Amino acid sequence: MKTMDFDVLIAGGGLVGASLALALRGSGLQVAVVEPVPAEATQQPSFDDRQTALAPTSRRFFERLGVWDAIESGATPIRQIHVSDRGHGGFTRLRAEEEGLPALGHVAPNRVLGDALRPALAEAATLFCPAEILDTHVLMDGAEADVRPMGRKVRVGTEAGETTLNTRLLVVADGMHSATREALGVGTHARDYGQSAIIANLRTERPHGGVAYERFTPDGPLALLPSRDETVSLVWTLPHDEAETAAQTWDDVTFLAELQAAFGWRLGRLESVGSRSVYPLAAVTAEAFATERAVILGNAAHALHPVAGQGLNLALRDVAALAEALGAVSVDPRVDAPASAIDPGDPEVLNHYAQARQSDYRRTFTFTDGLVRLFSNECLPLVAARNLGLTALDLFPPARRYLLKQATGAAGNVPTLCQSPSPSMERRENEHE
Repeated sequence: MKTMDFDVLIAGGGLVGASLALALRGSGLQVAVVEPVPAEATQQPSFDDRQTALAPTSRRFFERLGVWDAIESGATPIRQIHVSDRGHGGFTRLRAEEEGLPALGHVAPNRVLGDALRPALAEAATLFCPAEILDTHVLMDGAEADVRPMGRKVRVGTEAGETTLNTRLLVVADGMHSATREALGVGTHARDYGQSAIIANLRTERPHGGVAYERFTPDGPLALLPSRDETVSLVWTLPHDEAETAAQTWDDVTFLAELQAAFGWRLGRLESVGSRSVYPLAAVTAEAFATERAVILGNAAHALHPVAGQGLNLALRDVAALAEALGAVSVDPRVDAPASAIDPGDPEVLNHYAQARQSDYRRTFTFTDGLVRLFSNECLPLVAARNLGLTALDLFPPARRYLLKQATGAAGNVPTLCQSPSPSMERRENEHE
């Protein structure tokens, strides 16, 4: 059985795993990626036709990776966010222009993200695809009195047979139902919201004008995101059984009529709907974000409710923080990219990373979970209070900006790779152009 050695082995070559591989480019670390689904496969779940809302922190991160230009050509800027509560008068609007921002975010098809990341991934890492991780265990080193983990031995199944990959750090980024996380013995805490999300693309009578709508209903939040060609992307949250019925049983006329009743007429008549997919919703959190010679990222670490579109943006901030912790001072190999002297699996490095990311995770989870709980409760005093709050947000700029910081990923300590380049870095990057 052939054995190969790497510094970092990433389980999962989707959006999160591929982004980490690119972020480590130029760090001096030897990186490999194991991905079970062929890149060209139509069932590739990470790069399908779903739409993803990218916060400004994610845009800056992709700029640092050098792939934003390829993404931006297929993305739609969000100029305004309109938040409302169905059946009640409260609403608030967040406008990019008023906040001095070019956009509050962008909406990009996952397939566009994949088209930008995959070619760069092939240059940044050794790619094993299609391949799957069969098992893993810790490699020990040292005398009996001082035995310590030196890395992980990972057995991988490929089309050509089994191979063994030794790595100083194993990164688990293979999704919410991660088999690799289970192989590490890391459990999860789950909260079933009793809801599923219907995903579809719509055509509307009126142009969206770059406005993203977040509308709360008693059944769950409903979002319409601006997309290319004046279409909008729907995320409609309903109880499990109702979502299955709406997606699988209703004809287009019935579906559009029910959706129109739930959303209203801000975009005029909802004229047509594309294929519909249903995804059960749950909040899943790994019991640990790091363990012996391993880090857990993305949905394998924390899957969130899709309200406010926080999931991937949180994951990309994790990726940026981990890349920094592993010594990726610059993601551009042309600019100050010395070989990393850091042991990527050092327990102190991993523990510091895991502890540092807890505050961002807790803040983001509290934000999304709190929105779902607050707007799913029809207690009349609470309804009055939340609608008064929405109106106050619309009229009180400081409170609106506080909400905007959380919604755009700017709250707390933002990883350097998700921040705008400093003037000195911009000058140095321009010198290399």
